[in-house]
Amino acid sequence: MEKKGKAKKAYIAWDDNDVSSSSSSDDEKANLCLLASLTSSMDSTSTSKGTTYDQLLNAFYETHDEANRLELSLNRLKGLNNWLENKVKDLEEELCKTKEDLENMDLIYKNSSCSCEIKACEIVNFLKRRFAIF
Repeated sequence: MEKKGKAKKAYIAWDDNDVSSSSSSDDEKANLCLLASLTSSMDSTSTSKGTTYDQLLNAFYETHDEANRLELSLNRLKGLNNWLENKVKDLEEELCKTKEDLENMDLIYKNSSCSCEIKACEIVNFLKRRFAIF
């Protein structure tokens, strides 16, 4: 919301019926200079207020644009976070299934006599120790 005020201008009147013409001319010049100075001062004040408003408006637009960019980035990161959470859940389920399979294999090999050349029991024990850290 922009506040609009009335600009106040000062005008100085002088009397044309002065007795001395040289004094009148000097007074007229002084009065014109004073009037020009006051008008210039008022214009620069209104210009600085306008500049301040424009600066604030530009800062607002820049901040708004940055907020929109951050919102897009946040939405992208939320999507990535959801995908990663689902991936972790899938990996945890796979790990549990693998542990169950390992336990089942261990039970099968414990209950059977190991007469193979590769020594599957050693492989099962190695895998069991390997998955124990999970």
